[in-house]
Amino acid sequence: MPGRSLRNRLLAELKKTPVVDCHSHTQNPEDYTRKDWGLFNLMSYLVRDLTGVLDSPAAGHPDTVRFRELTQVIGMPSTEAFDRQKTDAARWRLYRALLHNAGNTSYARHALVMYRELFGLRDPELNDRNWKTVHEAIRRKTKDPHWYAEVTKKRCQLVTAIRNVTPFDERWDPEYFTPVVRMESVLRLDMREGPGHVRRPRREKPWGVRFIEQGTGVPISGVRTLKRAIARLLEDYRRQGAVGVKFGHAYWRTLHHDDVPDADANRVLAKLLKGRKLTPAEVKALQDWGFRQVVRTAGDMNMVVQIHTGVQTNWGHIPDSNPLHLLNVIRAHRNVRFDLFHAGYPYARELGMLGKHYPNVWLNMCWMYVITMAGSRQILKEWIDLVPGHRLLGFGSDVGTPEFIYAHLVMARACLADVLADKVENDFLSEEVAMRLIRQMMLDNPCQLYGIRRPRT
Repeated sequence: MPGRSLRNRLLAELKKTPVVDCHSHTQNPEDYTRKDWGLFNLMSYLVRDLTGVLDSPAAGHPDTVRFRELTQVIGMPSTEAFDRQKTDAARWRLYRALLHNAGNTSYARHALVMYRELFGLRDPELNDRNWKTVHEAIRRKTKDPHWYAEVTKKRCQLVTAIRNVTPFDERWDPEYFTPVVRMESVLRLDMREGPGHVRRPRREKPWGVRFIEQGTGVPISGVRTLKRAIARLLEDYRRQGAVGVKFGHAYWRTLHHDDVPDADANRVLAKLLKGRKLTPAEVKALQDWGFRQVVRTAGDMNMVVQIHTGVQTNWGHIPDSNPLHLLNVIRAHRNVRFDLFHAGYPYARELGMLGKHYPNVWLNMCWMYVITMAGSRQILKEWIDLVPGHRLLGFGSDVGTPEFIYAHLVMARACLADVLADKVENDFLSEEVAMRLIRQMMLDNPCQLYGIRRPRT
């Protein structure tokens, strides 16, 4: 069929195109190789559904009840519930219960793609007969010292991955990663509890302030010195190769940020430094000021501002992450390049209009294909009609291990091939433009946005 032939040509082009992973949490090679991997810890976002399954009043499967109290999955996925089981057979019972209730999701299919593509699964699903074979294949292959490079460089053809790093205490391997710096710490100056749940006395500076002071060497006495600390933090990381900053605060507050004058922020900060408790309105005002100050500083330093929008974790307040909350910031900082994440889902249409009307906004499909393949196809169908192709970022793995990067990339390529073939056949898009979009979305656009050297192809 002509349609299948067209899709195959597009898919072949996708498979040979080098890729920039536009959002990464992937472990450094030396950390990855020190770990003993297997079926029950080589996991990704499916673990997040474990909480959703076991917290449900009607999970409907007897194996789920006994594990409910073990599941505390907050933020990034955790395998703690599996780690606490005493045997692999018990871990498999937990996993089987999860698949029974959530095996329909894209999160589950992400894992299955990995098992099939990399670890020899031949059956349609993981089951009582084959899980041990997959488990042993994972254990064997991941012990190969060349496996990490085999998956990332050869199978994924990654040029680099734009990796989140925590300020002051996290390293990265430049052979694999290009860093962006997480900046939520600037928004949490009022935090009194530090690592190990150590709480600072009220009369002392909060741990949030001390964290910035110790990392930058700048004593903070007001917004003037706080500006200096922010600038030093960003400049230090820019010298080390950082190309941007990242904010993930939509997980715990609204993305709407008022324009707080320096004088108002200074009054709030002075109150905090005196050991007095801030009101919720004062906390938000200081956070809003800090966010805008980082945005301005990053823009002055030609660094990209990445922002989590859309998808939340379990029990998150979804409306907080609506990208339209950022409209006043985007309009006020036209010199700043904003990389807005996760298609803004479920606000993807709203995000599409931001990309249509604001030339300083890039739209990022990171995480999306493993959230919903059907939704990803629909989003791309609309965005390709709306947004100039040079501001679409086609892939960001948002995962912790090479295997899940590859599985996510397989899903992304399938969705992109489907969408582009449909646009050529039905929406008057030429095959020439479709081929050009592949290279733009997977390689050229992130290289241009982040200043990454393109490979010779």
